[in-house]
Amino acid sequence: MSGVPASSLGPEPGTPTNGRGPNVHVKDLVVAGFGPSGISLAAAVEDHDDAHPQDPALTAAYLERAADSAWQPYLVLPGTDIQHHFLRDLATPRDAASRFGFVPFLQQSGRFYEFTLLGGYVSRLEWSSYVQWAASQVRQRPSYHREVVAVEPVADADGVVRTARVISRDPRDGTRYEDLGRNVVIATSHRPHIPEVFRAAAGERVFHAHEFLLRAAALPDPPEGRPRRWAVIGAGQTAGEIVLYLHGSDRRAEVHSLVRHAGFRMYELGHFSNEVYFPQETDYVYGLEREARDRVMEQARATNYAAVDPDVSTALYAASYQDGLTGTHRLSMHRRTEVTGVDVRDDNVVLETAEVFTGATGRLEVDAVVLCTGYTEPRVPDQLAPFASLLTYEDDGLPVVTRSFRAVTTDACEVGIYLDGVTEWRHGIASATSFSQMALKADAVHRDLREQLARQRAAVTDPATASGAV
Repeated sequence: MSGVPASSLGPEPGTPTNGRGPNVHVKDLVVAGFGPSGISLAAAVEDHDDAHPQDPALTAAYLERAADSAWQPYLVLPGTDIQHHFLRDLATPRDAASRFGFVPFLQQSGRFYEFTLLGGYVSRLEWSSYVQWAASQVRQRPSYHREVVAVEPVADADGVVRTARVISRDPRDGTRYEDLGRNVVIATSHRPHIPEVFRAAAGERVFHAHEFLLRAAALPDPPEGRPRRWAVIGAGQTAGEIVLYLHGSDRRAEVHSLVRHAGFRMYELGHFSNEVYFPQETDYVYGLEREARDRVMEQARATNYAAVDPDVSTALYAASYQDGLTGTHRLSMHRRTEVTGVDVRDDNVVLETAEVFTGATGRLEVDAVVLCTGYTEPRVPDQLAPFASLLTYEDDGLPVVTRSFRAVTTDACEVGIYLDGVTEWRHGIASATSFSQMALKADAVHRDLREQLARQRAAVTDPATASGAV
């Protein structure tokens, strides 16, 4: 923290709002979410501070609702790997010399040479370890168990909003905290999608895949002598990996895979098609009108959604073939099938099904249902509802967002509001959940943030410059 003015140093981020008063120390930056996007931004901030020790270090508060920064901890299944090249990590595309890259992680772990003999992709287990390692390298320690629930504008005497109050809560006991920031980054990623037919049933026996290992471990045992019966809904990579895991880890389990089309499809893996994850594609998409962006996105979907990689496709087909060959009937592929009704009972779940084209109905009894039904992207994150009147909007009601992921605000607001990882609709398929541009996205936010801070500081010393703050 060398170079930080003493006046900007305060206590640890946040103070419980339990009568002792909020934290009055205003941070340069408050980040909601300390998963890959938040970590990547913190890496960009600290790499800059390391390279410019003569400048005041940026003060930040990083808030994360989970107990740590583990990446998809309940989907780290044996034999699974990541779907992108390991050099597209949290920092290397931005700065190959960064101390936050995957290669420094390998060097520090003592596995560099062993890793070079593996070839192929990195396992999910090792990538999750890397993400947590990168989080541990950040000097400004994050605050865990801090779920951001609201970001509120704080107006000065002249009516201009120059500070945001970030309200968070501890999910364990409900304790509420406040942090004040000149800029706020929402890096809470996408939300698990639960289709309407399953919403009332969601719980112990019907759950989204992002909780898979946690929920699976808590399931009650089936009656003695009966195998456990699973239904896996969806046809993407996660669904394929979970089907294979359930089928292979319990030699008695019965696994039912339900998909709405002819079966699992493979990703579009063409070299040219996958250039949609290059930075120039983001520039291209951002320059298009809304209708054109939607068409481009539809063309790109096959590279990342509702499909599996060749290894998983081969393994699924082999498992299905082997099941038929041996007559074990433990793996059932329900193709062109959709769920029309869900009834959760004391000891099982009954699914009413229909064939997509013929309408033929069916009934399936299982012990648990795993929803591999993807994620949804909020157009305006719920936490920003108090700022809604201070944002500007396109004709279709979507917020105006700059190429640097900053939401454009009205003249009454000088707080920088950044949407990090939730603007796929505006910046294209590489700008949200994909790691491919994670580091470059952080770089764009960080560069704009530094410029925003310069304007904010200038406005304090010379109010005449305030009109150029946004």
